[in-house]
Amino acid sequence: YQHFWYYPIMCVARFNLYIQSVLFLVKTDDGHGKREKLNMAAFVGYFGWFVPLAFSIPTWFERVAFVLLSHAVAGLLNVQITLSHFPRPIFDSPNKEDGGVKYGGDFYTRNVIASLDVDCPTYFDWFHGGLQFQTLHHLYPRLGREHLRKTEPLIASLCKKHFLPYTRMSFIEGNMEVCQTLKDAALNARTWSPLIYESMCAQG
Repeated sequence: YQHFWYYPIMCVARFNLYIQSVLFLVKTDDGHGKREKLNMAAFVGYFGWFVPLAFSIPTWFERVAFVLLSHAVAGLLNVQITLSHFPRPIFDSPNKEDGGVKYGGDFYTRNVIASLDVDCPTYFDWFHGGLQFQTLHHLYPRLGREHLRKTEPLIASLCKKHFLPYTRMSFIEGNMEVCQTLKDAALNARTWSPLIYESMCAQG
C-alpha cells in the first residue's frame, strides 16, 4: 500500500531531513569541506528561530497544527526530489542487461537513465526552483541554477546523438509515474521470491 502512503509520508519527510542533518553534522569527514562551523551555525540558527516562532503561538493545538502544516507544505520539496528518481531504474550492476541495454557503466549514461526532468514553462520555474532539471544537476552538479534551462536543449541533443533515453514529462505525469512505480513494487512484494532483494523490492 506504499502508493497510498506516498503523499502522507512526504508531508512529514522533513523530519527525516532533520535526522539526516544531525547525522551529517556529527561526521567531521563526510563532505563538510571545512565548513563544519558554518553548517552547525546554520542548523542551530534555524532551530533557534523556528522553535521560538512555534512557541509564540498561544495554544498547543495551534502550535502542533502550525508545525505539521508548515512541514506538509515544505513536503512539496520532497515530492520534487523523489519525483525525479523514484520512477527511474536503480543502479544494480554494470554487467546487468535491462531490455538489451546495459545499465550502469559510465557516469554520464548512469545518471541520464536514473534521472527524470520535469517539463514546465519558464514562468513556472519559481515553483520548481531548479529541481525540475535533475538530470542536468546530476550530470553537472556545479552548474548554476540560472543556467539550467538554457543548457537543457544541449543535453537533450547530446543524449539524442548518443541514443541515450533522456526523459522529460510534466509534473502531473511524473507524479502518476511515481505512484504507478510504487504500486508495481508493492504488488511485486506480495509475490514470494527466493531472491531476497526481489522480496524486498530492492530491484527498483
